[in-house]
Amino acid sequence: MATQGTINYKGFEFNYEYNFSAGSKATWEDPEEYDEWEIYNITLNGIDAEDLIEDMREDFEQEVIDNLTN
Repeated sequence: MATQGTINYKGFEFNYEYNFSAGSKATWEDPEEYDEWEIYNITLNGIDAEDLIEDMREDFEQEVIDNLTN
């Protein structure tokens, strides 16, 4: 199920949707699974902003994750 969020990034209010899957610690039988984030449907004033932040996508996603986990 997708969750919606808003973040001020580079002085602009972006809206986005995300899915989060929590990882798990390693056991004797299973390797560690890391947390997974999927951030998509990024918009600015209701307009698709995926192409606008294309070169900054990794930084944008890290800002979102930091904002959600702190």
